Amino acid sequence: MTRPGPGGLAGVAQRVLLPVVGITLVVAVGFGLAQGAGGVYGALLGGAVAILFLGSTPVILTPLVRRSAAASLPVALTFLGVKSIAALIVLALLFDIGGLADSIDFLAFGIAAVAASLGWSILQVVAFRNERVPTYDLGNKQ
Repeated sequence: MTRPGPGGLAGVAQRVLLPVVGITLVVAVGFGLAQGAGGVYGALLGGAVAILFLGSTPVILTPLVRRSAAASLPVALTFLGVKSIAALIVLALLFDIGGLADSIDFLAFGIAAVAASLGWSILQVVAFRNERVPTYDLGNKQ
């Protein structure tokens, strides 16, 4: 039987963030060896964008859900829409700035972003499964 790790944002940092940073660094080293500095910059930027957008969810939604569980679904869906629009704006700004787009390997950016996103998602599912959070109320019947 596994013991649940620390909860809250410290738990997310320990169980999810640090391994995803490790995944990003491995991709950056790989692309650095294969593509040079542009591969490193692209991989680090791709991992950072993925971590920023996926990491903002527990930071923003956890306090809101604790205040009102009934409002959690509409708030989560609204936040997803805002993050989607923000992601498009960030990507447009990142690759439209003169000189920045020329020094970044787009393949490294994409692969690092996908690897970080998959790693984050898998680790979040594992962490949630191990926390054993009740998803329904049995009531006071004994």
